[in-house]
Amino acid sequence: MFQKILLFTIAALAAVRAAPASRSDSAITDADILQYALTLEHLENAFYAEALAKFDQGAFAGAGYSSDVRQRFVEIGEHEATHVKFLSDALGSDATKACNYSFPIPDPRSFASVAATLESVGVSAYAGAAHYIDNSDYLTAAATILSVEARHASWVNANANSSDPFPAPFDTPLSPSEVLKLAAPFIVECPSSNPKLPFDT
Repeated sequence: MFQKILLFTIAALAAVRAAPASRSDSAITDADILQYALTLEHLENAFYAEALAKFDQGAFAGAGYSSDVRQRFVEIGEHEATHVKFLSDALGSDATKACNYSFPIPDPRSFASVAATLESVGVSAYAGAAHYIDNSDYLTAAATILSVEARHASWVNANANSSDPFPAPFDTPLSPSEVLKLAAPFIVECPSSNPKLPFDT
């Protein structure tokens, strides 16, 4: 149910674009986009860490999953942790820190449903932010993360949710403001030292 609500919200945001950010596009820096990407990667990293600590192999088996499904989620979680480290290293001491989060995951099935949504939003986030990036090396790095997030989304849909792994010929790019609005329900509180992102939320 939660996944359906979020997917409906994505569709609505795509149909009715958000108001422009308070800063002009030309004032948004590569560092802003790296901080934005790190904000999202922190959320995904925390999501997988919390769920995999909560649900062991027995819980996944009890939910009707084959023995390999949890291990694949472990692998996805490791990827998200690597993304966090990569972006944190790129930003150095200025890197945004993880927030406190709340995820609606009472069981492995709800976890898989939210995972599919987060991965799909991640793909839309990278696609929607690409045009802000000036540095070609950063753009290439973002593209390599985007392609992995797309593989995550496809695998989760096909193997954990028994749904279409590639439901459309194009992904929907979402602006940073739109993505942050979707992420907001999961975020309880962030460190006051985190840099403020130049996007409306």
